[in-house]
Amino acid sequence: MDLLMQGIVLMVIGMATVFAFLVLLIVAMNRSAAFFKKFAHLFPEEEQAPTKVVSATGPAVEIAIALAAIKAKRG
Repeated sequence: MDLLMQGIVLMVIGMATVFAFLVLLIVAMNRSAAFFKKFAHLFPEEEQAPTKVVSATGPAVEIAIALAAIKAKRG
């Protein structure tokens, strides 16, 4: 019975440690989010250049799409 109690105590200590770490992680994330919201003007986002959309039709395009899908499916 003593060994069972030691196991339960160890389990509770482990679960409390994980819970405390997760709470600390959530607090740290919320504080960093508040920091970046407050100082957002100091961290400008990079503007992305507009991309050209090339429209192509024909059987060669359909074959290329099919081959790309097969390659993506097989990894």
